[in-house]
Amino acid sequence: MSYNNYGMIELAVLLFLIVLMVSGFIYLFCKRVIYKLNRRVLARNMALIKNGRYLQKVESLSEAEIREKLIYPFFMVLGYNTYDMREFQSFVGRNGSMPDYLVKKWDHSKFCKTALAIKYIDFSEDDVDFDAKICKDKAGNPLNINEMSDKVYFKSEYYILTNGYLYLFYNRRDKKCKDNFIFSFNVKNYSKADASELAHYTKQCLFLEISDVYRV
Repeated sequence: MSYNNYGMIELAVLLFLIVLMVSGFIYLFCKRVIYKLNRRVLARNMALIKNGRYLQKVESLSEAEIREKLIYPFFMVLGYNTYDMREFQSFVGRNGSMPDYLVKKWDHSKFCKTALAIKYIDFSEDDVDFDAKICKDKAGNPLNINEMSDKVYFKSEYYILTNGYLYLFYNRRDKKCKDNFIFSFNVKNYSKADASELAHYTKQCLFLEISDVYRV
């Protein structure tokens, strides 16, 4: 191979690295901007659920009402289209070991990724040890996401257990995630710091990928 050919290869590799670095910078910049915008409005929008009449009487709501009046609105505030069955797929009533909902990203009718797997469970705040980040079942054993996180069927980035107003987030990349959640959000009582952390799980943040930069 001639010296000129080596020079062309080196130039091509250099250009590729430059494009990769610039794309990565644009991606991180866009993600940061999106996060900051979501963080500003999330607490205010979530207050619509917090101050709504359904949350005030959650103890008297049926499971179907909790799903319709509390869970769906929660994820709508996070930006997900709960009316689009491709984006917010429901498995309610199909299999007890499956998530109730899977949140998926589609692009030009092509499935891209599964961001969230969500499961409704009837638990109370007393069942949650917020210091140890463990939620216990009625028998006092830690709830886990072993079945829901089966890699054969589900490859979600995050798993969420909820009773309608308390949302426990598990990260599948965390080795402890089978028992320990990484973040909890209580719609009844949350701080600005809680809302800021929740902003990371909005549709705009979770669905944005570096490949989207090349389409701009």
